[in-house]
Amino acid sequence: MRKKKERARTVRERRQESRISEEDKVVIDLLTNGQTPGDRSTINALTKDISPGGVRIMTNLLLPVDTPLKMEIVLSQRRRRIHTMGVVRWARSVYEEELFEMGIEFSQISPEDKMLLLEHTYRKKE
Repeated sequence: MRKKKERARTVRERRQESRISEEDKVVIDLLTNGQTPGDRSTINALTKDISPGGVRIMTNLLLPVDTPLKMEIVLSQRRRRIHTMGVVRWARSVYEEELFEMGIEFSQISPEDKMLLLEHTYRKKE
């Protein structure tokens, strides 16, 4: 039992940035070779938690690990939109292969959007 607790603590400590739990709308465009495909594969999702370095989302479509994405995240409490590129780092089924949770690491984000996320996550924690 002790090893499980130590392992769980190690996982938590790997996170480099502060995360906050909140539900915000996310619009995801799947990327092919770094570009949005011509047929525009768009997916709607909700955030479960967010940090300046990534986001955990919930959606009805399972995406493979290492899938590159382009995202627009609507920070509803701030009435601002964040535009970022990201990569799926992990994914799992939450409800009978109909609802999925995924961890997305931001791979490209403007300095302005990164600063907005830093302010957003740290202010909300106080």
